[in-house]
Amino acid sequence: MVVAWVLAFRFCCTGGQAQADVHSLNEIVSHPCHYRDENVPSSSIQNNVEAATNMAVSIQVLRRATNNFSESNVFGKGGFGIVYKGVLEDGTTIAVKRMVPEIVGEKGLKEFKSETEVLSKLRHKHLVALRGHCLEESEKLIVLEYLPQGTLSQHLFDRKDDGLKGLEWKTRLSIALDVARGVEYLHDFAQQSFIHRDLKPSNILLGDNMCAKVADFGLVRLVQEGKASIHTKLAGTFGYIAPEYAGNHILIITRLRDCE
Repeated sequence: MVVAWVLAFRFCCTGGQAQADVHSLNEIVSHPCHYRDENVPSSSIQNNVEAATNMAVSIQVLRRATNNFSESNVFGKGGFGIVYKGVLEDGTTIAVKRMVPEIVGEKGLKEFKSETEVLSKLRHKHLVALRGHCLEESEKLIVLEYLPQGTLSQHLFDRKDDGLKGLEWKTRLSIALDVARGVEYLHDFAQQSFIHRDLKPSNILLGDNMCAKVADFGLVRLVQEGKASIHTKLAGTFGYIAPEYAGNHILIITRLRDCE
Protein backbone atom coordinates (compact mmCIF):
# COMPACT_ATOMS: atom_id res chain seq x y z
CA MET A 1 0.00 0.00 0.00
CA VAL A 2 2.90 2.34 0.73
CA VAL A 3 4.14 1.74 -2.80
CA ALA A 4 0.74 2.62 -4.19
CA TRP A 5 0.62 5.96 -2.39
CA VAL A 6 4.18 6.82 -3.42
CA LEU A 7 3.34 6.14 -7.04
CA ALA A 8 0.07 8.02 -6.80
CA PHE A 9 1.88 11.03 -5.37
CA ARG A 10 4.37 10.99 -8.21
CA PHE A 11 1.55 10.80 -10.74
CA CYS A 12 -0.10 13.82 -9.13
CA CYS A 13 3.05 15.86 -9.14
CA THR A 14 3.91 15.05 -12.74
CA GLY A 15 0.38 15.91 -13.87
CA GLY A 16 9.41 -26.53 -30.77
CA GLN A 17 9.44 -24.37 -33.98
CA ALA A 18 6.17 -23.37 -35.49
CA GLN A 19 5.01 -24.30 -38.96
CA ALA A 20 4.38 -21.53 -41.46
CA ASP A 21 0.67 -22.25 -41.93
CA VAL A 22 -0.47 -21.96 -38.32
CA HIS A 23 -3.07 -19.38 -37.36
CA SER A 24 -2.82 -18.61 -33.64
CA LEU A 25 -0.32 -18.52 -30.80
CA ASN A 26 -1.99 -21.54 -29.20
CA GLU A 27 -0.87 -23.49 -32.25
CA ILE A 28 2.63 -22.08 -32.55
CA VAL A 29 3.97 -22.13 -29.00
CA SER A 30 4.18 -24.70 -26.28
CA HIS A 31 2.79 -22.88 -23.26
CA PRO A 32 3.99 -23.64 -19.76
CA CYS A 33 1.34 -24.10 -17.10
CA HIS A 34 1.25 -21.30 -14.55
CA TYR A 35 0.49 -21.77 -10.90
CA ARG A 36 -0.09 -19.78 -7.83
CA ASP A 37 2.81 -20.59 -5.59
CA GLU A 38 0.99 -22.08 -2.63
CA ASN A 39 1.10 -25.89 -2.29
CA VAL A 40 2.69 -26.49 -5.68
CA PRO A 41 4.92 -29.60 -5.82
CA SER A 42 8.53 -28.85 -6.76
CA SER A 43 8.26 -31.35 -9.62
CA SER A 44 5.40 -29.32 -11.12
CA ILE A 45 7.42 -26.14 -10.87
CA GLN A 46 10.37 -27.81 -12.60
CA ASN A 47 8.10 -29.04 -15.41
CA ASN A 48 6.72 -25.53 -15.75
CA VAL A 49 10.20 -24.04 -16.18
CA GLU A 50 11.26 -26.72 -18.66
CA ALA A 51 8.13 -26.17 -20.75
CA ALA A 52 8.84 -22.44 -20.85
CA THR A 53 11.96 -23.06 -22.94
CA ASN A 54 9.74 -24.30 -25.78
CA MET A 55 7.77 -21.09 -26.36
CA ALA A 56 9.29 -20.65 -29.82
CA VAL A 57 7.49 -18.79 -32.61
CA SER A 58 8.71 -18.91 -36.20
CA ILE A 59 10.03 -15.79 -37.88
CA GLN A 60 7.63 -16.35 -40.79
CA VAL A 61 4.62 -16.08 -38.48
CA LEU A 62 5.88 -12.85 -36.96
CA ARG A 63 6.73 -11.31 -40.32
CA ARG A 64 3.23 -11.95 -41.57
CA ALA A 65 1.71 -10.63 -38.36
CA THR A 66 3.66 -7.36 -38.53
CA ASN A 67 3.51 -6.86 -42.30
CA ASN A 68 7.22 -7.71 -42.49
CA PHE A 69 8.01 -5.37 -39.60
CA SER A 70 6.50 -2.42 -41.39
CA GLU A 71 7.13 1.09 -40.11
CA SER A 72 3.36 1.57 -40.02
CA ASN A 73 3.17 -1.21 -37.40
CA VAL A 74 5.63 0.44 -35.01
CA PHE A 75 3.99 0.80 -31.61
CA GLY A 76 6.91 1.96 -29.50
CA LYS A 77 10.69 2.22 -29.24
CA GLY A 78 13.15 1.46 -26.46
CA GLY A 79 16.85 1.42 -25.74
CA PHE A 80 17.54 -1.87 -27.47
CA GLY A 81 14.67 -2.34 -29.86
CA ILE A 82 11.39 -1.51 -31.51
CA VAL A 83 7.93 -2.76 -30.55
CA TYR A 84 5.55 -3.67 -33.38
CA LYS A 85 1.85 -4.27 -33.31
CA GLY A 86 0.99 -7.56 -34.98
CA VAL A 87 -2.18 -9.41 -35.91
CA LEU A 88 -2.23 -13.18 -36.32
CA GLU A 89 -4.38 -14.92 -38.89
CA ASP A 90 -6.99 -15.76 -36.25
CA GLY A 91 -7.32 -12.05 -35.41
CA THR A 92 -5.30 -12.12 -32.18
CA THR A 93 -3.36 -8.90 -31.64
CA ILE A 94 0.16 -9.20 -30.26
CA ALA A 95 3.12 -6.95 -29.48
CA VAL A 96 6.47 -7.98 -30.96
CA LYS A 97 9.61 -6.58 -29.35
CA ARG A 98 12.41 -6.68 -31.92
CA MET A 99 15.99 -6.21 -30.76
CA VAL A 100 17.90 -4.02 -33.21
CA PRO A 101 20.91 -6.09 -34.39
CA GLU A 102 23.16 -3.06 -34.89
CA ILE A 103 22.91 -1.93 -31.27
CA VAL A 104 21.91 -5.00 -29.29
CA GLY A 105 25.45 -6.11 -28.36
CA GLU A 106 26.29 -8.29 -25.38
CA LYS A 107 24.28 -6.18 -22.94
CA GLY A 108 21.17 -6.27 -25.11
CA LEU A 109 21.46 -10.03 -25.56
CA LYS A 110 21.73 -10.43 -21.80
CA GLU A 111 18.57 -8.36 -21.31
CA PHE A 112 16.76 -10.41 -23.98
CA LYS A 113 17.61 -13.65 -22.19
CA SER A 114 16.72 -12.18 -18.80
CA GLU A 115 13.33 -10.92 -19.96
CA THR A 116 12.29 -14.19 -21.61
CA GLU A 117 13.50 -16.32 -18.71
CA VAL A 118 11.82 -14.21 -16.02
CA LEU A 119 8.53 -13.74 -17.84
CA SER A 120 8.28 -17.47 -18.60
CA LYS A 121 8.22 -18.11 -14.84
CA LEU A 122 5.68 -15.44 -13.89
CA ARG A 123 2.01 -14.90 -14.43
CA HIS A 124 0.02 -12.16 -12.77
CA LYS A 125 -2.80 -9.85 -13.75
CA HIS A 126 -0.54 -6.83 -13.41
CA LEU A 127 2.60 -8.17 -15.11
CA VAL A 128 2.76 -8.14 -18.91
CA ALA A 129 2.37 -11.70 -20.25
CA LEU A 130 4.91 -13.48 -22.45
CA ARG A 131 3.37 -15.13 -25.52
CA GLY A 132 6.54 -16.50 -27.09
CA HIS A 133 9.97 -15.69 -28.47
CA CYS A 134 12.01 -16.12 -31.64
CA LEU A 135 15.72 -16.63 -32.25
CA GLU A 136 16.02 -17.15 -36.01
CA GLU A 137 18.01 -15.57 -38.83
CA SER A 138 19.95 -13.34 -36.42
CA GLU A 139 16.64 -11.97 -35.09
CA LYS A 140 15.88 -11.71 -31.39
CA LEU A 141 12.15 -11.23 -30.87
CA ILE A 142 9.91 -11.32 -27.80
CA VAL A 143 6.17 -11.80 -28.29
CA LEU A 144 4.03 -10.15 -25.62
CA GLU A 145 0.38 -9.52 -25.00
CA TYR A 146 -0.86 -6.36 -26.70
CA LEU A 147 -1.99 -3.51 -24.45
CA PRO A 148 -3.82 -0.93 -26.59
CA GLN A 149 -3.49 2.16 -24.38
CA GLY A 150 0.30 2.36 -24.64
CA THR A 151 2.59 3.40 -21.81
CA LEU A 152 1.87 5.43 -18.71
CA SER A 153 4.63 7.78 -19.84
CA GLN A 154 2.66 8.67 -22.96
CA HIS A 155 -0.35 9.64 -20.87
CA LEU A 156 1.70 11.68 -18.40
CA PHE A 157 4.25 13.43 -20.57
CA ASP A 158 3.35 13.04 -24.26
CA ARG A 159 -0.42 13.27 -24.19
CA LYS A 160 -0.60 16.44 -26.28
CA ASP A 161 1.62 15.00 -29.00
CA ASP A 162 -0.37 11.75 -29.00
CA GLY A 163 -3.78 13.41 -28.72
CA LEU A 164 -4.51 11.91 -25.31
CA LYS A 165 -6.58 13.33 -22.49
CA GLY A 166 -5.11 13.93 -19.05
CA LEU A 167 -5.59 11.17 -16.49
CA GLU A 168 -8.19 11.81 -13.81
CA TRP A 169 -7.23 11.35 -10.17
CA LYS A 170 -9.33 8.19 -9.85
CA THR A 171 -7.56 6.65 -12.85
CA ARG A 172 -4.14 7.63 -11.52
CA LEU A 173 -4.87 5.99 -8.18
CA SER A 174 -6.16 2.85 -9.90
CA ILE A 175 -2.97 2.64 -11.99
CA ALA A 176 -0.83 3.10 -8.87
CA LEU A 177 -2.65 0.27 -7.11
CA ASP A 178 -2.28 -2.00 -10.15
CA VAL A 179 1.47 -1.35 -10.25
CA ALA A 180 1.77 -1.92 -6.50
CA ARG A 181 0.01 -5.29 -6.80
CA GLY A 182 2.26 -6.36 -9.65
CA VAL A 183 5.41 -5.35 -7.79
CA GLU A 184 4.15 -6.97 -4.59
CA TYR A 185 3.75 -10.26 -6.47
CA LEU A 186 7.21 -9.89 -8.01
CA HIS A 187 8.80 -9.22 -4.62
CA ASP A 188 6.87 -11.46 -2.26
CA PHE A 189 4.42 -13.91 -3.84
CA ALA A 190 6.07 -15.38 -6.92
CA GLN A 191 7.75 -18.76 -6.51
CA GLN A 192 11.06 -16.89 -6.59
CA SER A 193 11.51 -13.30 -5.44
CA PHE A 194 12.68 -10.76 -8.03
CA ILE A 195 13.73 -7.10 -7.99
CA HIS A 196 12.77 -5.18 -11.14
CA ARG A 197 15.44 -2.41 -11.01
CA ASP A 198 13.82 -0.22 -13.69
CA LEU A 199 10.35 0.82 -12.56
CA LYS A 200 9.32 3.96 -14.44
CA PRO A 201 6.28 5.27 -16.38
CA SER A 202 7.57 4.05 -19.76
CA ASN A 203 7.71 0.51 -18.35
CA ILE A 204 4.08 0.57 -17.23
CA LEU A 205 1.70 -0.55 -19.98
CA LEU A 206 -2.02 0.21 -20.03
CA GLY A 207 -4.69 -2.09 -21.37
CA ASP A 208 -8.45 -2.05 -21.62
CA ASN A 209 -10.13 0.05 -18.92
CA MET A 210 -6.64 1.48 -18.19
CA CYS A 211 -5.60 -1.69 -16.35
CA ALA A 212 -1.85 -1.27 -15.67
CA LYS A 213 0.83 -3.91 -16.08
CA VAL A 214 4.53 -3.80 -15.23
CA ALA A 215 6.74 -4.49 -18.28
CA ASP A 216 10.37 -4.65 -19.42
CA PHE A 217 12.12 -7.26 -17.31
CA GLY A 218 15.56 -6.99 -18.90
CA LEU A 219 17.23 -5.71 -15.72
CA VAL A 220 15.41 -7.97 -13.25
CA ARG A 221 17.53 -9.79 -10.70
CA LEU A 222 16.68 -12.82 -8.59
CA VAL A 223 16.76 -12.47 -4.80
CA GLN A 224 18.24 -15.58 -3.23
CA GLU A 225 15.96 -17.47 -0.88
CA GLY A 226 16.18 -16.14 2.66
CA LYS A 227 17.82 -12.89 1.57
CA ALA A 228 16.29 -9.41 1.70
CA SER A 229 18.63 -7.70 -0.77
CA ILE A 230 20.95 -8.21 -3.71
CA HIS A 231 24.44 -6.92 -4.51
CA THR A 232 24.57 -5.57 -8.04
CA LYS A 233 26.03 -2.96 -10.36
CA LEU A 234 24.29 0.38 -10.73
CA ALA A 235 21.41 -0.10 -13.17
CA GLY A 236 18.13 1.54 -14.08
CA THR A 237 17.12 5.03 -15.18
CA PHE A 238 18.34 8.14 -13.37
CA GLY A 239 15.40 10.05 -11.99
CA TYR A 240 13.67 6.80 -11.04
CA ILE A 241 16.49 5.21 -9.03
CA ALA A 242 16.42 5.51 -5.23
CA PRO A 243 18.62 8.56 -4.47
CA GLU A 244 20.79 6.81 -1.87
CA TYR A 245 21.46 4.09 -4.44
CA ALA A 246 22.23 6.42 -7.36
CA GLY A 247 23.98 9.23 -5.49
CA ASN A 248 26.19 7.16 -3.24
CA HIS A 249 26.62 4.21 -5.62
CA ILE A 250 25.35 1.82 -2.99
CA LEU A 251 25.28 -1.54 -4.71
CA ILE A 252 22.87 -3.22 -2.30
CA ILE A 253 19.26 -3.11 -3.48
CA THR A 254 16.31 -4.00 -1.28
CA ARG A 255 12.68 -4.41 -2.24
CA LEU A 256 12.01 -0.95 -0.79
CA ARG A 257 14.65 0.70 -2.96
CA ASP A 258 13.13 -1.03 -5.98
CA CYS A 259 9.97 1.05 -5.40
CA GLU A 260 11.40 4.45 -4.51
